[in-house]
Amino acid sequence: MSITDSPSAAAEARAAHRSALAARHGLDPDRPWLLTVAMMRRGDKLDSYRVLARALSQVEGDWQLVVAGDGPARPAVEEALGRFADGRVQFLGLLDAEALPPLYAASDLFVWPDLREAYGMAFLEAQAAGLPVVGGADGGVAEVVYDGETGRLTPPGNARAFAAALKSLLDDAPA
Repeated sequence: MSITDSPSAAAEARAAHRSALAARHGLDPDRPWLLTVAMMRRGDKLDSYRVLARALSQVEGDWQLVVAGDGPARPAVEEALGRFADGRVQFLGLLDAEALPPLYAASDLFVWPDLREAYGMAFLEAQAAGLPVVGGADGGVAEVVYDGETGRLTPPGNARAFAAALKSLLDDAPA
């Protein structure tokens, strides 16, 4: 895969990407993959990770969270997501642009509660790969995600609503 390949081209090879990523990162290809792609820094990003952790604690089932991103707040992010000590969370670290289209294509849902997100490029990339999203209706995200069509939008910071939206998409996923 080269950097000029599009996310939609990556989607066509979903099974191959999923198999390769599962082997490389120890992911279970039979469990739903919830993907988040975000930097790890203090402030809004860390607050968003904390909302995500609270929401995921309300979602039962056999999902796993795949986290692409890194930064100075990683210890705090790991602490927030540490309640999932059952191996449900896999940190991939900072990935280059070339590695993202296969990851989007291989995943089942893109999840990010995005507190005060200026634009939401990761939401566009996820949708370009055909990935439904769950996000917070804050900042520019509401301009790139069409609630009920390309994903679900929830009130900013509302972990309960985020969990409910996530559950609804997991329940609707093909078997």
